[in-house]
Amino acid sequence: MAFPIKFIDNNLVFNHNNECYAYYELEAYNYNFLSSEQRFSIYDSLRQLIAQSREGNMQLLIVSTEKSIRDTQEKSKKHIKDTELKDIAIEHVNNVTEELVNSLGENELDYKYYVGFKLVLNDEQRPLSFKTFWSDVKNNVKSFFASVNKNLFNDYTSMDIDEIERYAKVERLLYSKINRRFRLTPLESKDVAYLIRHHYGQKGVDYNNFNYSFDTQVEKDKKLIKTYDILNLSDTLVEEKERFLKLTNADTEEYVAYLSIANITSDLSFPDNEIIYYQQQQFNFPIDVSINLECMGNKKALTTIRNKKKELKNLDEHAFENNSDSTRNLSDARDDADELEAILDKTKESMYKLSYVIRVSADSEEELQKRVTQVKDYYDDYSIILERSYGDMDGLHKEFIPSSSRYMNDYVQYVTADMIASLGFGATQALGEDTGIYVGYNIDTGKTVRIQPWAAAQGIKGTVTNALASAFIGSLGGGKSFNNNLLVYYATLFGAKTLIVDPKSERYNWLNDLVFLKDKLNIVNLTSDEKNKGLLDPFVIMENRKDAERLAVDTITFLTGISVRDAVKFPLLLKAVRNVSKMDNPGMMHIIHELNASDEEIAHSLASHIESFVDYDFAHLLFSDGQVDNTIKLDKPLNIIQIADLILPSEDDKIEDYTTMEMLSVAMMIVISSFALKFIQTDRAIFKIVDLDEAWTVLQVAQGKALTNKLVRAGRAMNAGVYFVTQNTDDLLDEKMKNNIGMKFAFRSTDPIEIQKTFEFYNLENTEENEHRLRNLNNGECLFQDIRGRTGIVKFDAVFEDLFKAFDTRPPMDIN
Repeated sequence: MAFPIKFIDNNLVFNHNNECYAYYELEAYNYNFLSSEQRFSIYDSLRQLIAQSREGNMQLLIVSTEKSIRDTQEKSKKHIKDTELKDIAIEHVNNVTEELVNSLGENELDYKYYVGFKLVLNDEQRPLSFKTFWSDVKNNVKSFFASVNKNLFNDYTSMDIDEIERYAKVERLLYSKINRRFRLTPLESKDVAYLIRHHYGQKGVDYNNFNYSFDTQVEKDKKLIKTYDILNLSDTLVEEKERFLKLTNADTEEYVAYLSIANITSDLSFPDNEIIYYQQQQFNFPIDVSINLECMGNKKALTTIRNKKKELKNLDEHAFENNSDSTRNLSDARDDADELEAILDKTKESMYKLSYVIRVSADSEEELQKRVTQVKDYYDDYSIILERSYGDMDGLHKEFIPSSSRYMNDYVQYVTADMIASLGFGATQALGEDTGIYVGYNIDTGKTVRIQPWAAAQGIKGTVTNALASAFIGSLGGGKSFNNNLLVYYATLFGAKTLIVDPKSERYNWLNDLVFLKDKLNIVNLTSDEKNKGLLDPFVIMENRKDAERLAVDTITFLTGISVRDAVKFPLLLKAVRNVSKMDNPGMMHIIHELNASDEEIAHSLASHIESFVDYDFAHLLFSDGQVDNTIKLDKPLNIIQIADLILPSEDDKIEDYTTMEMLSVAMMIVISSFALKFIQTDRAIFKIVDLDEAWTVLQVAQGKALTNKLVRAGRAMNAGVYFVTQNTDDLLDEKMKNNIGMKFAFRSTDPIEIQKTFEFYNLENTEENEHRLRNLNNGECLFQDIRGRTGIVKFDAVFEDLFKAFDTRPPMDIN
């Protein structure tokens, strides 16, 4: 069989049958965790895409391309900012690269989807006239001499420029129609070249780095391409055996087998039978698929079906005349024919001759046989019978080449556009970004997952949010603290400036475990020692006096329970705070003095109430006379504020039931969170993270709600992300707050109500399958939704033992 391609002009591929196909790459769409309604919407769009080919043929290609891990990691380094941690970050990325290559190999499997439409010139493009007739005669003569030159001298193949432009005009019209439903990108000549070279056994080449140039020339009214450049694409030693091909290139050998669908023994109902989609997570080896479609118009399809019905009827009558029963298969076939005739007659749609061929490859004949068996078993579960026909391997091999025709009619299936749309063409489980911080891998596909925490606010094409805030939710012990620590650490290496608010003092070990960050790590440990007195005094930590006033009022109203609606106490308090704010060295202790200096008896009572907190355990952190020298400084890339003696209330406790220690603990969380607002209002060029561990303590009180809303809003403007680490989605307040959350990480939960709310937060359907998956997540696994709205299960990967040890928040176990 001759090589089918004659000429390539960008995405236009001409074959030796004088046919022209236009090829596009279909951008894969995420299919995981979609609702039934969303899946049906995609299904309908696919059906309409296929229905565009009412007169010509179509080819759908699923190609297992290779993505270089090293190249991806090198591109990821470009996201590292020029900070004092740059060298450490580069070393970290290099070490991660080696670990990934050792475990996954040099290249990672990826799937791409291509659509080829046979272009048909209508009467408008080819008007019947003497001029056109004479033009066709000349073109035929040119084609003849071009063929002679090719055979005798093997130099250039030519195409008439007018002919190319006529097809290009049809292609542009087609593209404007099909690009409304899916993102389709016209291929370039080098992309077509990659498909052919891949098919002929080229391995180990990153799709994005592949390049192939064609020697093209333009002479007057024709365009020429060097014939050798096309034939060279198939420059591979192909040895055909009875049941496989052996492809030998310069330094690789590949064994390839082709399987065809011989019979579909039951209906493939939609959804849940998207065999192309599910096979991605079924196999860890490359699977390519070619779907060749020949369109049959409605009238022709009805004629074919009715003729088939006559044949079946004759077979049935023949069986009756011979006193034998009709077989069940014959009866089912007649029923199917009746049903299909009714559908075609009602919808007036076309029917398609389907040739579905699967390409399985391996490095050895033995491994190839194992893989072929696995693929046949997989399709058998869907009641689809695959045949590995003898002596047809080379013909089926050619069927994968762009613009090639169907090789054989033995395995043709007559189907409608509905059936083709139900296969899940283009569906994938993509998560995260192409480059960025490696955080782990997709549980279902095994593919690496990378994110860019700073990307949401950059207006990147395809994102569905511009919110930099993130949420880590889930019950205790699911791994949310560990993975939150890991992500914050990675982001800091890449150039973020970070503030972690740690109310449980779980990160005291970082100075010892992360020795390489010793000079870049600042842990502020706020204990009840006298030396820490006043470090959290609003007038000390807030440079702006108005901000200090607001924070002082918020703190005292929370501790005393005074409401702004209290027409007596609140004005007295506000007046005292403002008087203190005017002092040279303001401090919270002076508020007590101001109230005591008042002539109002109720002011004295209020002063006594406030003073009752001052000497209580570590409350002196909040109250000072303004003379504080050792202030908190956040001048390192990674800053942690810990309060060792905090006693946080239970999440279910009501505020009126809080103990004094719990009241003070929450008040200090409010003050520290306010300090975080000051932190994010620094250089907008630097991406910043405020990480609020046990965020519910702040979010459940009025002062904290107002503060966190302000943090999120200011964060978007100041290039800062607020990370909420909490147990329940309800902690994240109302829909307005939840809509300002970009990336979402949900860890294991067993509470049915919380599971329902989690899926509502993710805007996902709470199906039995989805609930089962969230309930049964392992430690370190989470339901991740990226900034493009795609959802999947990710397993975080610390890669190195020292990082795992540093971020592990489990209590140590003494094993004897």
